[in-house]
Amino acid sequence: MLNVTTDSDALPRYHQLSNVLRQRIEAGVYEVGALLPTESELCGEFNVSRYTVREALRRLTDSGLLQRRQGSGSQVIAREPQAAFVQSMRSLSGLFQYATDTRFDIRSIEKVKNDSELVGFLGGQPRRRWLRVEAVRNEPDGHAPISFTRVFINGQFAGLAPKLAEQDGPFYSLIESEYGEVVTTVWQDITAEPMPSAIGEILGCEPDVWAVRVVRRYIGENDKQLQISINYHPADRFSYSMQLRRGG
Repeated sequence: MLNVTTDSDALPRYHQLSNVLRQRIEAGVYEVGALLPTESELCGEFNVSRYTVREALRRLTDSGLLQRRQGSGSQVIAREPQAAFVQSMRSLSGLFQYATDTRFDIRSIEKVKNDSELVGFLGGQPRRRWLRVEAVRNEPDGHAPISFTRVFINGQFAGLAPKLAEQDGPFYSLIESEYGEVVTTVWQDITAEPMPSAIGEILGCEPDVWAVRVVRRYIGENDKQLQISINYHPADRFSYSMQLRRGG
């Protein structure tokens, strides 16, 4: 029997469970076309909650390994993950989970002031230098890179630079914990545009591919801009899922 550990230093339990089930699918324990055990059976085998099982199955579905239908169970539709990353968020906590579930490999950290991209976002040159961080976000299990990310952190928080490389969660949480700032709003803009050639090479893309560009502005009290992130996703590897509920 494969066990799911509760070690505090390990991956989240649903992530561990999804890895176990992925290994079984790849090994042919669950053949293509077959149904996985029910949620109740998985809960019993691994001694985990129904939430953990559902999150594990969601990850496998997003990877293209499973197809889930209400009342029919989870059917295996592929033995290997498909080249796609599905990002699904409903709140700021979703951004936090996304950051902790993926690996952020920093390539450079430097202070900038005349960066044309930053000036464009701010509508003018900042009064102090901001931190610019460039990194590649990867799946923790070593699959294709998810995105190239450029993060600008308000120069007021430049003292965070030595801590960024060791930060497991999102940078905005470090700003909150170290400086007492609170992110009240995140503005997000998603556009499609040609992938910059230099970034495409880093992500292992073919020439002339398109990118999904996701820009997030982290706003604090009094409309203070705390952080800006620009993320380039290969369009053929990425989709964005959003759930909307009727209001009023």
